[in-house]
Amino acid sequence: MIHPITLSLLLILGCSPFAAAADTPAAGEATKVERLKTDQWCWTHDVPKDKCVTCDRKLIPALKKAKDWCSEHEAPESICVKCDPKGAKAQIDALRPTEKPKDVK
Repeated sequence: MIHPITLSLLLILGCSPFAAAADTPAAGEATKVERLKTDQWCWTHDVPKDKCVTCDRKLIPALKKAKDWCSEHEAPESICVKCDPKGAKAQIDALRPTEKPKDVK
């Protein structure tokens, strides 16, 4: 049987911020984002196809439902470069495929 004091310490340490910190990335560490494939990218507008509302306005209701819509700029919030120039650009750059298809200039 576990001693009550030992059990209490285990419960306290298990619920401490130190236990949670082990699961979260350290400050300055970026979350790993997988680059999209070339066929998942809108090369005309330089955004992911599933967020290119210029090409496909039918995406807007799903983006709004997912709470990824900037009403002010009529763009997906996650890539709205007017609201968050640095963050959105970093997000787009992280997702952009490394190589363009040969037919895209």
